[in-house]
Amino acid sequence: GYTDTINLTGSNTVGETFTGTITVQTQPESTFLGIPAIPLFTELQFTETTTGASITNRRVDYYTTLATDRNYLGYIDSLTVETVSAVTEAIPQTAKIGDAGVIGAYTDNAGNVDSRSWRMDDAGDGFANRVELSTVTDQMGDVTETSVSTTKIDVNGNVLSYELVIYNANTDVTATLTGN
Repeated sequence: GYTDTINLTGSNTVGETFTGTITVQTQPESTFLGIPAIPLFTELQFTETTTGASITNRRVDYYTTLATDRNYLGYIDSLTVETVSAVTEAIPQTAKIGDAGVIGAYTDNAGNVDSRSWRMDDAGDGFANRVELSTVTDQMGDVTETSVSTTKIDVNGNVLSYELVIYNANTDVTATLTGN
């Protein structure tokens, strides 16, 4: 299967600095929400550089098996959060700068809803930024977390760089991590 690791560095709005990795690996086909699915295992590992405190989160994201009608179905993570229902839309195989769309809305076992969308932005010099946006709301509809994942790609879809910006509304802290 496919495996990739991205090395990241970054900081947050309270002055902490981080190093870390994101490793993704496809797994054997299974089912999710009763639908045949391709699992993608992801491990996020970060260390705060001053204290040495580390955080590891593992999750498995599930996608439909048909490439011409690819949908993101949801996930199960190491914190016992899992998608229990989803309303999804197909993710296109190709896109041009200016294209955008909905990925879906995912309700987890705690009643939180993760609303996801995507867009393709111009990165200059013939490159593009594939941007994925996520907004998580709690059972009351209040935003608890937002994230913006930006992947700079060439015309063949090869990854040139990556940036992840996460805002936690409970702590009012934003973290920015970059890598390639």
